[in-house]
Amino acid sequence: MKKKLLILVFFFVLITVGLFYYTYTVAFNSPENCRACHFITPFYKKWQTSTHNKVPCLKCHEYTPLKAIAGQFLYLAGAYNPRPLTNVPDKNCLQSGCHDKRLVESRVLFTKRGITFDHKKHFGEMKRNIKLHCRSCHSDIVQGEHMKVSVNVCFLCHFKGMPHDQAVTGCPSCHSAPHQPISVMGKTFSHDDALKAGYACSQCHVEITKGDGVTPKDKCYFCHVDRVEKYNNVNLIHEKHVAEKQIDCLWCHPRIEHGRIKMAEQILFLK
Repeated sequence: MKKKLLILVFFFVLITVGLFYYTYTVAFNSPENCRACHFITPFYKKWQTSTHNKVPCLKCHEYTPLKAIAGQFLYLAGAYNPRPLTNVPDKNCLQSGCHDKRLVESRVLFTKRGITFDHKKHFGEMKRNIKLHCRSCHSDIVQGEHMKVSVNVCFLCHFKGMPHDQAVTGCPSCHSAPHQPISVMGKTFSHDDALKAGYACSQCHVEITKGDGVTPKDKCYFCHVDRVEKYNNVNLIHEKHVAEKQIDCLWCHPRIEHGRIKMAEQILFLK
């Protein structure tokens, strides 16, 4: 009797260990299986067409078997939140074989817009009293992409709280004026001549933004029930939501449009 019991215990342990090993190494690490519990089909499809489509979810996202088990209990208790909200620590982005050279080779040229971006300045320094992380800019909300930079995040940071004809870092911090003469109102206009004469960008570009990017208080209720007492404590809100939880900026803030929103009615043409 004791021998049979030992054999049963042995096979039970063997099967349990085998199932755990298979679940942990195969099923748990398969991006396809993540969709069984989490409502992430749009994110999964974006991942499939992205440059990260050979990288499994858990290479970036922090999610352990213990969290998965806890999620089952929450599901049975009716308290499970299926919306995906997991952290991607900066160390995972900067791990060997991934983007470990990013802060060394920190300057990147965005050829479509002629903008040179310096990762080191944005990653290593506080910007507008906010500690940024990789996902502050490399958001996962861009349709058809995964972890792509959205210019809307750039616009929010550079223009929020500023007059509609100014940027917090000035226009030349992102792009220079065209060096070749352009045609305006049927006449030739030279930005180089205008700048040499001391004219400011805002004298012609009277409005370069649309929208203020201010988070409406009602937006807080989407995640919190009757918790807006800290709404005006901006530093605390950003520390909890940006630095700790890595909430995408545009999850809370409305977009700010940037471009030639409104030009001066009369342009000075220099001889």
